[in-house]
Parts: sequence; structure tokens; C-alpha cells
Amino acid sequence: MIVILIFIGFVLVGDVAAVLVASLVEPISKFASLLVFLALFIGVFWVAWLLAVQVTERHFLKQR
Repeated sequence: MIVILIFIGFVLVGDVAAVLVASLVEPISKFASLLVFLALFIGVFWVAWLLAVQVTERHFLKQR
């Protein structure tokens, strides 16, 4: 259960970062901004899961 909560936290932070990066690209090209956002949006889920598992194993499973 804790790994899912950590995952959601990482996804929220990552998606906010994706929106900010896409906002910086938008004045240059709206199409490029969409591609950047979609790539970051998808990548955030992969990276967030890896980080959530690593954090959970390091800080929560070794305490028991």
C-alpha cells in the first residue's frame, strides 16, 4: 500500500514538471510542446515506479 502512495506522489511531482517544461516549449511550437508533454507524461510513470520501489525497499522494508 505504501508503494502506491509513494508512486502517486512521484507522479504528481513529475506531471507538474512535465507541464512546466511543455509550457516553456509552447512559445516556440505548440506541436512540439504537445510531443514534449506526452513523452514526459509517459516517462514519468516509468521513472516514478522505479523510484517508488527503490524508496520503499530502502526506507520501509529494511526497518522490519
